[in-house]
Amino acid sequence: MYILIAVIFIAELIIALQIILLITKADKKVCDLNECVNAFNPLAKTCLEYVNCLSSVFNKNVIKGIEFIKKQHHKMIIKTISTMAIYTMLIFFKIKRVRAKKIFNLAGAIRDLALEIAI
Repeated sequence: MYILIAVIFIAELIIALQIILLITKADKKVCDLNECVNAFNPLAKTCLEYVNCLSSVFNKNVIKGIEFIKKQHHKMIIKTISTMAIYTMLIFFKIKRVRAKKIFNLAGAIRDLALEIAI
């Protein structure tokens, strides 16, 4: 009976030693990973600052693009309205072709001048 108890005790010691060895190996791996993370932290911080800078520049460029599109839209509306007004005047007054051409050229020059002054 003492032999059985001794065998069980030795088996428990072997199992305990194996568990202790596994825990020390795991601790060593965790310490290695911790060193990697500590070495990576400054690089990650720099990358995050760079991404923040890029996103702010992208945001500013998008806003400038939207403003440019609005200005072009406004110019197009002004050109369309002025062209429609000129053609409406031509149709309304039913001017002869020679006079219409002269008035059309004059109206076009006035329109271009007004656009240059407005914008």
